This record gives sequence, structure tokens and C-alpha cells, in this order.
Amino acid sequence: MLCTGLNVVGFNWIASPAATELESIAMDWVGKMLMLPSSFLFSGGGGSVLHGSTCEAILCSLAAPKDKVLKKIGHPKITKLVVYGSDQTHSTLQKASKLVGIPTSNFRSLPTSFSNDFALCPDDVHTSMEEDIGVGLVPLFLCATVGTTSSGAVDPLEALGHVVKDFKVWLHIDAAYAGSACICPEFRPHLNGVELADSISITPTNGSSPTWTTVVYGLKNQIYLWIHYQLLLSI
Repeated sequence: MLCTGLNVVGFNWIASPAATELESIAMDWVGKMLMLPSSFLFSGGGGSVLHGSTCEAILCSLAAPKDKVLKKIGHPKITKLVVYGSDQTHSTLQKASKLVGIPTSNFRSLPTSFSNDFALCPDDVHTSMEEDIGVGLVPLFLCATVGTTSSGAVDPLEALGHVVKDFKVWLHIDAAYAGSACICPEFRPHLNGVELADSISITPTNGSSPTWTTVVYGLKNQIYLWIHYQLLLSI
């Protein structure tokens, strides 16, 4: 409401230094309400920014590790990169994978079952990554979800975090649907293991009451924020 009244053009720091500084302060407030590790706060070397949708957040999350890995193995090997999710993961992940150039055949939608509340099984992820490495592919990215839109499933973040650590894979947490609920102490355990993730996205409009659709996108490393801004400016 204040931005609307003042007609602030908050595209970036150059366009509006005050709005950008206020954004960083407010994002740290959100991080502290969710009890995120200090590494996800601007004051701790990370930080969060506002995006217009979860699609943007996941797209930026994929772009960062993709560029990092391709610098090491060479850009022609983009056809070797593999992205992982579950059959409950939002379709946004597969769409974003296509946008950053990951072949459709390299997208793994791992099956879940009623017996474990449709949560992604860490053993299945480990096995899939091992199999891909065995045929010369490169595991790149895993998307874990806190509250899938299809079933409300919550993936075991801590166990998945240990799996991706072994394979040096980027872990993104899509908490768009249920992340806001984790402000409540009784639901905060659903985010246990977030310290092992590289990025997280939360949609405050799902469960709280902002008057516009927005996504809080947090990262551990501030350097990737610059990469994301450059990506968004190029779209």
C-alpha cells in the first residue's frame, strides 16, 4: 500500500535504493518468523527476495546450479544434467527444467505411495542418482516439497538433505503451499532440515493475508541473487 501511494519503481537498487533496502529488511523478518538458519538471512550471508510466482523462483533455482556445473564440465554437456522430483511435485519444476535447457528425458518424477503419505523416499532418490551416474549422467537438482498441491504431502527434508550432500546436488524446497503455516510453532517441524537446503520458496498468500500474489525466495549464498537478477532482466 505504501509503495502504491508513493509510486515506487522497485525494479532494483538503482531504480529505488530505499525500496530495495526495505525489501531486504522485511525478508529477514520473514526468515526469522520461520526460524530459518542465519545462513538464509542477509545478516548471515544469504538473503531473500520477492518474486511474482513460484515459477520464477524455481526457474532461478535451476539456473544457478546449472551455470555452476556447466562451467566445470563444459556447456555442451547440458544434455547430461538430471533434475529430480516426485510424482507429487508441482508441474512448475518440469516446465522450469525445459526453460533452462534440461532435456525432458532427464527429468525424474519419482513415484510415491499412500503408505508414506505420498512423501518422497530418500532411498529412491539415492538409488536414482546412483543409476544416473552409472550411465554417465550428472545429478543436478532436487526439489523437495512442503505441502504438495495434489495431496498436501511433506517430503523429509533432513533425510533428503543428507542424500544430496553426498552427490553435491542443489536442494530446493518448494514450500509455496504450506510454508507460511510453519510460522506457527506446531507446524515448524515440517521445515526441519532446511539448513541443508540451498534455496527455499514460500508463497505468503497461501495461509497469510498479503493483498497481492508474491513469493519469498531465499538463498544461502548472496552471489546467486546477482545471477537471478541478471536472469530476470534478460527475460
